[in-house]
Amino acid sequence: MGTVAVVGGTGFLGRYVVSALRAAEHEVRPLSRRTGCDARRIDPEALRGCDAVVNLAGIKREAGNQTFQAVHVDLVARLVEAMKAAGVRRLVHVSVVVARPAPELPYHDTKWKGEEIVRGSGLDWTILRPGVIYGAGDDLLSHLAVMLNAAPIFPIVNDGSAPMMPVYAGDVAAGVAGALKNPAAAGKTFDLVGPDRLTLRDVVARTAEALGRPVRIWSTPVALMKLPVGVMEAVMPKPLSTRAQLAMLVEGLAGDPAPARKELGVEPAPFTPERLRPMVEGLRLRKEISAPVGLGLYLLAAILLAFAFRGPVGPWKGMTMAMGVLLAGSLSVGAVRSRMAPTLPRLALGLAAGFVLYGLTRLGVLILQPLWPAWETHARTLSAWKAGQSMPFLAATLVMIIVAEEALWRGVISRFFQERLGHAVGILAGAVFYAGAHLMTMNPLLLGAALGCGLFWGLLYAATDDLTAPIASHLVWDVLVMFVLPLV
Repeated sequence: MGTVAVVGGTGFLGRYVVSALRAAEHEVRPLSRRTGCDARRIDPEALRGCDAVVNLAGIKREAGNQTFQAVHVDLVARLVEAMKAAGVRRLVHVSVVVARPAPELPYHDTKWKGEEIVRGSGLDWTILRPGVIYGAGDDLLSHLAVMLNAAPIFPIVNDGSAPMMPVYAGDVAAGVAGALKNPAAAGKTFDLVGPDRLTLRDVVARTAEALGRPVRIWSTPVALMKLPVGVMEAVMPKPLSTRAQLAMLVEGLAGDPAPARKELGVEPAPFTPERLRPMVEGLRLRKEISAPVGLGLYLLAAILLAFAFRGPVGPWKGMTMAMGVLLAGSLSVGAVRSRMAPTLPRLALGLAAGFVLYGLTRLGVLILQPLWPAWETHARTLSAWKAGQSMPFLAATLVMIIVAEEALWRGVISRFFQERLGHAVGILAGAVFYAGAHLMTMNPLLLGAALGCGLFWGLLYAATDDLTAPIASHLVWDVLVMFVLPLV
């Protein structure tokens, strides 16, 4: 059965391939960046004694030295040379069904160039070209679940008619094992796709059915999707979509499953809601915050804030006391503690979002001035809260108040509603309750600001599933509004 080195053997697809090869009684050597196998260096010694190599290396977006050229082309060239130096002749190279010469599409183009290196290598090669791959822990289902859980409206690329033939990761792994088993597969290229020709719209609808989520699919011009996809790719460690993926969704990912069925023994499974349900079980909305905890903390907040705004110690000190108690209560909830994991990208996103929110606030003021002259009086009332307090006290308590507010209103209350109503309605409900908690101030300007900011910070929290970005955004906005560039 022989020893097989698997480049990219620790990734999502790699785990399926390694498992399939071991089931076929191969000895497997998983190779990855963790083992020192990257685009800059492949040690022939890591391949010595192997009977075959499987290359799964690929990326959907560029980051640092992990560029399309480096991973899809340079790594393949180095792998071929390392195989020759180690005396290994059999290579199974996993590419993608959309690979073709296309300089304007770097992902497609570099995948094609990698294939050309394999074809001209002189080795005993087989190229496998899967379509979009799905399975437990994949990008397709997990990212679709985030969007479907977020709102009942799904913006689809163009009209959603692009052809799609999703292939199960286990079937791709079976294709790899089949290629190694059949000597006649050498020198051939096979598509690995699902058995049915679907549309992108079908894929979304079937995933929504598996999740048990209602969905209304809206056609969206691809031009409108480029900006948000570019932003996600720039700021999110695991973006919901990348520019390369968007390009593939525009043209579709389809192929012919018949040759792989005949020569590799791959019988691809259908993409049906029944098959998907076990795979998306962990992606359903989970109720981590119980009703007694969520409603109990809200009632406690309403009582304490009524005391803060109408009590004898004044709004600022009253808020400090109230939010100190509520912070302790919120941090007792495991779902809150687990979503306080600061990272540099989340912090940067939050800081940038704070400035954006302040800009939107300024724009709102310009619109409000001629329509509601009394707004400035209410703004001055809010500004007077900090009067008589020392700057060190204001700075220390402001940070505590903001962390407490985000832990309670986003981490507990908004999440409570999102777990039960979905992200869109849950964020709105959380913002309404956040604004309602400020009712005792009798200040309509604060109520409006709380509603708008609650929506903004709720979206940040839902997008990152972490409190870092909303806390940073809240801090920047408060500092700008109250100290640096006041509205009045």
